[in-house]
Amino acid sequence: MKLIGIDPGITATGYSIIDENNCITSGTIRPKRSDAYGRLHEICTRVKSLVDEHKPDFVALEKVFHHKNVQSLIRSSELRGAIIMTLLSCNAEIVEYTPAQIKLTTTGNGRASKKQVRYFIERAIMKDHARLSSHAIDAVAIAYTATRKIGHGLHRRK
Repeated sequence: MKLIGIDPGITATGYSIIDENNCITSGTIRPKRSDAYGRLHEICTRVKSLVDEHKPDFVALEKVFHHKNVQSLIRSSELRGAIIMTLLSCNAEIVEYTPAQIKLTTTGNGRASKKQVRYFIERAIMKDHARLSSHAIDAVAIAYTATRKIGHGLHRRK
């Protein structure tokens, strides 16, 4: 089963492609445009090309939980909506997980720190071969969570 994990961020969006718990590729999309709509367009264009190229069985996204800054929450929500519309136009099967679900699946603790998640992902999935951005690590963790949940029949189709 092939999955794409996406960690949406307006300045940096992490992505990861996992096939049977093996990371094929991962990275960070950093839009060059400074205007909000240009960033959305760049990110969604890249997401579409990832889906077209890798043809995943599922695309996993992190659910927005909250932000300290209301403007940041609005921008993140706009990006998630744009990514979801892009995925729907590609007929991708979408699954979503909360940060607590991702932390619980990767570390066994739903309140784990980002450092603990990174430690697990780097050792268990990446095998210490690559130093990834925090956005790419989050995307790998999201994809890993999807492989575990879907593999055990624990996801619900939207």
